[in-house]
Amino acid sequence: MDAGLNLLDTAIGFGLVSVAAVAAVFGKFLLGGLLAALALGVFVRLKRRTKS
Repeated sequence: MDAGLNLLDTAIGFGLVSVAAVAAVFGKFLLGGLLAALALGVFVRLKRRTKS
């Protein structure tokens, strides 16, 4: 993990990757995780409701 972050920092330093691109990817990753957690919660709630 640390080596990956160092590589990313080096790529940003050389201008190969923009900070905006990294922020966009990180934001999409967080949004995807949030939506997946929400979908899982809805699925579990509906599954519990049908058993009762």
